[in-house]
Amino acid sequence: MIESIENMMSLTPLYHSLERATIIGNADGDWSPCNDGATITFNATVHTNTINICNGPYAGVSEAFTVDRSENDQAFVEILTTVAQSLVSQIDCWPSSGLTTAVMLAVISKHVSLMRMSLLPSLARCENMAASETLPCMVHNWLGERRIALGIALTHPHLYWPELYIQPTVLHESSQQFIDDPFAILLGAGKSSENEEIDPSQISRLKIQAQRPNDYEEQLTILKNLASLDIHYWLTAATQHKLLKCEKLFYNQTPEDKLSNWFLVDLKASQLLDPIRHQLAYCQQVLVLQHIKD
Repeated sequence: MIESIENMMSLTPLYHSLERATIIGNADGDWSPCNDGATITFNATVHTNTINICNGPYAGVSEAFTVDRSENDQAFVEILTTVAQSLVSQIDCWPSSGLTTAVMLAVISKHVSLMRMSLLPSLARCENMAASETLPCMVHNWLGERRIALGIALTHPHLYWPELYIQPTVLHESSQQFIDDPFAILLGAGKSSENEEIDPSQISRLKIQAQRPNDYEEQLTILKNLASLDIHYWLTAATQHKLLKCEKLFYNQTPEDKLSNWFLVDLKASQLLDPIRHQLAYCQQVLVLQHIKD
């Protein structure tokens, strides 16, 4: 009992220092440390008066995270690790430092502002990337992270997170209107819903495999059609079950041990993933908002 009380007292300065906090993500944009409360950054930063959080592999340590310049770095690491472990079962993947920190502060802080953090880093590969090289952001389930983030943001009014809420992509050209259910095409063979079997003979579908497909150009055309599809078609067919299945397409937590879906590591195909994933993220946002209203 005494030990428990002492542990709680040792955390008091840390909790007090985080009552007001600003989280700065790694997206592009100018920023400066906040004068009111703590400012939290991730990985490398040019500012030295922020609390800086790194994931363990980035920092080259065995622990899940490292924390510098907080009131109690070790306690901060332990809390982050506990939160991250609790999130794994919800997104089937180790969470990013940004989401983990946001969930932690949703519980212990009184006011949190989040900047430069939409939880949708680009999956588009650069031309100078080696074929064996993977994007660092590819190891996280960003659609799953947004699902969790929307849930906490909409139920914790002290979180100010404007960049989390996105608009559907505005299309300047007519969409391919023959696609009744884009999820059936995106999810490939199997089921597009809990009770609906996809007949592969009736539909050209995306191939979910590690090897580059033999019908490569046709597969690129499928991705192009999906990337140019109006949000109406996605929303009409969207269900939570389909969106959960789609999450698994866009990440590989252990690319060093497990081959990635071919479109994640192909230069041309990867350029088409962001607009598709954006529409999926918007569908998820709509469904979450509808659930909150209900």
